Amino acid sequence: MFKLTFIIFGLSLVLSGCANMNKSMCLSADWQNIGFEDGAAGRPQTEIAQHRKDCAEHGVSPDLNAYRQGHDAGSMLFCTNQMGFKQGSAGKTYQNNCPESLAPAFLAGFRDGEAMFAIKSVLDEANKRLASNAEQIDSVQAQLEQQNELIIADGLIREERLKIRQDIESLKSTLDDLYLQQEALQKQSQEAQVDLVRAARRFSQYN
Repeated sequence: MFKLTFIIFGLSLVLSGCANMNKSMCLSADWQNIGFEDGAAGRPQTEIAQHRKDCAEHGVSPDLNAYRQGHDAGSMLFCTNQMGFKQGSAGKTYQNNCPESLAPAFLAGFRDGEAMFAIKSVLDEANKRLASNAEQIDSVQAQLEQQNELIIADGLIREERLKIRQDIESLKSTLDDLYLQQEALQKQSQEAQVDLVRAARRFSQYN
């Protein structure tokens, strides 16, 4: 029966997240199952402090021993090597929520996940800079086209045409610089992509 309620509470994690407890929940609380829910979600045992605060308003005190029993059981689902990698690669922080017996395996995966996250972050940043530089190139090209059309327009005096020529030369110089930057950024992106592929192979045991 307890295993069945574990499954039910595990599903409720997806639906309810970490909602505060209302009066009805406090009065009917099964503290062992609540502890399991928190442990399986990766929340530390100190989460009971929030439950105590929520339920104090309704005259209910948590059963600490039952909560801890459930939390330890839930932590067995969360504090795994695989979950550690998943959390680390998602950029999460470790909340010191795993028991001493489970922490080493979790943290080993977590550190590998952090390494993976760092590599992905480098690639994401390179691609953002590449996209931003490409937008600048498009913008400068559009300005250059406008100036080239403007310089052949009727009715311009000599000084105006001279100013437009200067603007055109400046835009061309800017465009040359942007093209050089684009080449360098493309190289950085490619190198980061290679690093990511290598990391995926290195950490393939987590797939």
